[in-house]
Amino acid sequence: MIYIIDDQVTYNSDDCTLSHIPTQETLSLSISSGRLFEQLLNSQGEILARETLLTEVWDKYGLRGSNSNLNQYLSILRRALAAYGCENLIITIPKIGIRLNTDIKIERESSPAFVVTEVQSDEEPAESPVSSQDSPAIRPDPVMADKVVKKSGLSVRQGIFVLMLMLLGSAFWYFIISEPAEKNSSMSTIKLQGGCEAVIVQGLDVFEQKSLDKQILEILKENNQSCVPGRRIYFDKNTPFTTTDYGRTILSACNLNSSGHIVSCDSFYYLDWRTF
Repeated sequence: MIYIIDDQVTYNSDDCTLSHIPTQETLSLSISSGRLFEQLLNSQGEILARETLLTEVWDKYGLRGSNSNLNQYLSILRRALAAYGCENLIITIPKIGIRLNTDIKIERESSPAFVVTEVQSDEEPAESPVSSQDSPAIRPDPVMADKVVKKSGLSVRQGIFVLMLMLLGSAFWYFIISEPAEKNSSMSTIKLQGGCEAVIVQGLDVFEQKSLDKQILEILKENNQSCVPGRRIYFDKNTPFTTTDYGRTILSACNLNSSGHIVSCDSFYYLDWRTF
């Protein structure tokens, strides 16, 4: 569903993107931010209790929500909307709940349909004991996510998916070797505690900037990788295509020679956004 807000901003619930109509600028929201915004947009101006929002945005998906989380995401939504010239859309009613400003016009359009063709096989794929969409434990959240390790046999579809992931990793490796961060305007470089530098492939998101250092350092620690001078970390957290696709996290920890050129890398891939 596409929501047109005050003829200034559009929100696409299929990929959690917020767009500014006059400038065509686009911002990708996190999955929980998108769920929260969609709940408000569908409320028709009705006051939604905090408990209702916590249930619909977090509890129903096996996540641990809190008033602190809710306040944080409301603040993110307000700042994003204000940056696009849409202020006072979300109103807090003290001790009662949250509602939308009914004086601001909101229109709805259906999202363009698209067809996904599946690869057919003569062999029935083995059923996994836990579906990736049905299992709440593997749903990531930008504030808090549980670590889950799931072991199962690979079906035909899963094998194709793993192959695609390997191709994605190879493309990512070629990209960081052949296109140095200094030559790619979409990249951002930050210094991490310990002395290593981190290259953010998709650039810095103003709303994630504070937590990005911790996120990368935790992934390095989890994989016994050091952050010292002479190392460069490449990090990419891919945007999801739908609210049921949780993206991919890719990190490469590379060693540099005395000239600052890459000599070797250890790469790590996660089948969801890796958040801490």
